[in-house]
Amino acid sequence: MIAGGLELRSIDARSEAMRVATVHMMTMATVWLCLLAALLLASSAPVLAAVGAALGFCLMAVGGWLGGRPVYEFGIGVAPRENLSTR
Repeated sequence: MIAGGLELRSIDARSEAMRVATVHMMTMATVWLCLLAALLLASSAPVLAAVGAALGFCLMAVGGWLGGRPVYEFGIGVAPRENLSTR
């Protein structure tokens, strides 16, 4: 989360990359809450805990995909490539 927060400062606030990064951030915060709820409900309501863990897992997959988009589509946090044709 710290690395993502630091990278977030370098993104133009009105860009598509910022929109994707914000949705990623909110999705991953929701994952955190789902997994925390699953942990807290594990002994008292195991069925709800399993549902929370499953939902958190599914959202984590979506959040991971969303987190890759700023890197692979917009180049956020990626150092410029050297010119490979000179080698």
